[in-house]
Amino acid sequence: MLKEQVLKILQSVDVTATPDILEAPPQEEYGDIAFPCFDLAKIRRKSPNEIANDIVKSIQVSKHPLLLKVEARGPYVNFFLYWEKIAEKIITQILLKKKIDIGGKKKVMVEYSQPNPVHPMHIGHARGTFLGDALANTYNYLGYKAIKANYMNDVGLQVARLVTAYKIFADSKKPKGKPDAWLWQYYVKFHDDLEKHPEYDEKARELLRKFELDKEPNAVKMFNKIVGWCVKGFNETYKSLGIKFDIYFYESDFRDAGKAMVDEALQRNIAFKSPEGAIVADLEKHGLPNTILLRSDGTGLYITSDLGLTAYKFKKYNLNESVWTVSSQQNLHFKQLFKVLELLGYGFVKRCHHLSFEHINLPEGKMSSREGRAVMIDEVIESLAKQALEEVEKRNPKLPKQKKLSISNKIAIGALKYAILKIETQSPIIFDWKQMLSFDGDTGPYLQYAYTRCMGILRKAKKYKKIASLPKLNQHEIMLTKKLSEFSDVVVSSATQMKPNVLCNYTFDLATEFNSFYEKCHVLSAEDVTTRDFRLTLVQATKDTMKKCLELLAMPVPEKM
Repeated sequence: MLKEQVLKILQSVDVTATPDILEAPPQEEYGDIAFPCFDLAKIRRKSPNEIANDIVKSIQVSKHPLLLKVEARGPYVNFFLYWEKIAEKIITQILLKKKIDIGGKKKVMVEYSQPNPVHPMHIGHARGTFLGDALANTYNYLGYKAIKANYMNDVGLQVARLVTAYKIFADSKKPKGKPDAWLWQYYVKFHDDLEKHPEYDEKARELLRKFELDKEPNAVKMFNKIVGWCVKGFNETYKSLGIKFDIYFYESDFRDAGKAMVDEALQRNIAFKSPEGAIVADLEKHGLPNTILLRSDGTGLYITSDLGLTAYKFKKYNLNESVWTVSSQQNLHFKQLFKVLELLGYGFVKRCHHLSFEHINLPEGKMSSREGRAVMIDEVIESLAKQALEEVEKRNPKLPKQKKLSISNKIAIGALKYAILKIETQSPIIFDWKQMLSFDGDTGPYLQYAYTRCMGILRKAKKYKKIASLPKLNQHEIMLTKKLSEFSDVVVSSATQMKPNVLCNYTFDLATEFNSFYEKCHVLSAEDVTTRDFRLTLVQATKDTMKKCLELLAMPVPEKM
């Protein structure tokens, strides 16, 4: 809204600009919004400083009710806004819970999480899972129709190895406890014994051929049973994380469709047959390494099924966009996938996007599920919840035990999600237990605590009249209102850049600004009723905005801490 007002003011003096060119001045005394004149200098053939002065002279402040004053500072036009009037508009909009609709119900599929059904999800899976969920939530809030999709690689060699391990070590047994965790022990044992028993791997490859090529009923039944158990375990983890998917895709369902597309690529000379008999995409002339689309024995690879699934996605769901939330390890894979689709003539490839992110590592190095050296999400949640419970018991000793457990679980989930989401996607993460649960600093509990503090103030106030402005605001009231005014721009930016960390940064800044306001401004004991009611209204607007931020990030919203 603020940028729109400034653009209208500029337009009134024949200056056309876009929101992205407007800047936040480096210091408060320079105003609220700055317009740089460098681009106009090229058009008007004057220095940027001269143009800034010309624009300031042309603007009639009295004609713009939300403008307090305007100044030229070097090549910038600095706008000082009338916060007493702006506050009323901003706070009223927040209290009305007006949404931002830039999506127009366009369909966006966000595919994320994609754990291999061979072991429980480790902490490395958390990043893609949380990023995709937050992004889909943000799209939905902005008026898109986001479809949350999960993709199971149920036909790969790793699954065949788990099925083989089950047949060798646990045939006919049923899972004890969480099924994915129970199966993992056999997956680790398979790899531990592989050096002594290399024939295990040939058994796995033979089983994969029976499943994929021969579609032998017993092999199909065994694969489906093992994968089904793993997915059952995954769903328990997703439930504890508060994550739901609209649809599950299984790689095996799209292998044949992908093979048909590989045949077409071969016939159209987009691919060729290698001397060994594999089908290879001819991509070197397009600046990418060639890649195998089909093995010499006729079995497919990830890219084989990805071709079939991508074509299916756009046709079945009439998608406007599709986003894959997958680690940077697959950057080349997606470049090759998109190039093959482009060469096959699929126009939708221009609307395919890979949200790439770096890995989460342990302090001692990379995780390995095969070797049993991995930190599983389930154990992280359990450990964090125990630590959070100790803090909750200190702060709220009289609460019923079940309530304490519920709060501590919400704190644990919020701590884990925020610790991962706040990091820029291209930066790797070193997993650190200690930093997550602090109630101070840039952590999930700090944000949740700011929200519960708002709730506590409003509970104590009981009744008050909603007043969206005062004749004169102090600096702390203005700073909090200004931070609230940034919410819409931040959400749009977070979605368009596909960077939930942008929203994380804003949420932390909002919590910090609110805490500063609360320390400096008496709310419940304000000097008069009107000031008290306005400050309570400002707390209400902050609470609503904090809640929306936490919801978009898929962080639990506790009522008490």
